[in-house]
Amino acid sequence: MKQSMRILGLVLGFIFLVWSFSLVKWDSFLEAVTSVKPIWVALSAVSLFLSMRLRSIRWHMLTGLPAKDQPKVWEATCIGYLGAAIYPARAGDVMRMLRLQQLTGMGGGLAISSGVIDRILEGLGLCGLLLILLLCWRVGLEARQGLLGVAFLFLVAAVGAAVFVVSGHRLRSLFERLGLAGKWGARLKQWYEQALSGLQVLRSPRRLILALFIQGLVSLLDVLSCWFLIQAFGWALPLMAGVVVLVYIAAAASLPSSPGYVGVYQIATLFALRSYGVDDSASVAYGTTMQVLTLILFIGSGLWVSLNRRQST
Repeated sequence: MKQSMRILGLVLGFIFLVWSFSLVKWDSFLEAVTSVKPIWVALSAVSLFLSMRLRSIRWHMLTGLPAKDQPKVWEATCIGYLGAAIYPARAGDVMRMLRLQQLTGMGGGLAISSGVIDRILEGLGLCGLLLILLLCWRVGLEARQGLLGVAFLFLVAAVGAAVFVVSGHRLRSLFERLGLAGKWGARLKQWYEQALSGLQVLRSPRRLILALFIQGLVSLLDVLSCWFLIQAFGWALPLMAGVVVLVYIAAAASLPSSPGYVGVYQIATLFALRSYGVDDSASVAYGTTMQVLTLILFIGSGLWVSLNRRQST
């Protein structure tokens, strides 16, 4: 299964990359890249980095770990970013969960379930932004059905997670029987117990509201990052254009992806910016610039925490 997802991610990334660059006129592409204003790129990078930090705070809250473990959650998050930059099929998510388990000694079930809930919150952020577009944006959405399909899957996952937190104890007898079925059954039972116990922190309305508030800030910072980069290219587009770009990128990135989301940014921004009349070549240049900026932050943060860990040991 893992191998199939990796192959699918590589294939999709290749298709997206070829598709987007087949529409590029290289003189227009290079003209767009060379006209970028550095100050706006720097603002985009700062906004993106702040959203990365807030994501680690959100995940830390979902785990229920004590405050002193927040640096460990940040380290695990950065390792996940590094993994996403160099491995396909969202392997970074697996790496960050394993890293958090190693650093804190928490059970595998809680590490996995908290990571999944964290991603579901990310998806709910996408749903919120898509709702804003449907209510407020007067221009037709390209690939509208695909966006709605991705949002629906996240909503289903969110409902399933909520049901598990509230009523997961009803499955205890099932996992008790699985625990007697051999090594894997015992492991599944252990993960179930760890996840059910650890995720009870989400029954706190205060904690859940705070997690959703942080997700709102994350979405705002991501929108600003996209919009700042739009300003870097000199396009006089409204803030809503940043929302459109982010929705397409988030939806495309939720699919099995290639290392570093190669092809994902290009095809997402190609569809997103067409509605504003931006030339396809310039749109692909924008997506490529955003991808490079993201990779610099992902790889840089991952290497930074890895080097600091080696120096402290």
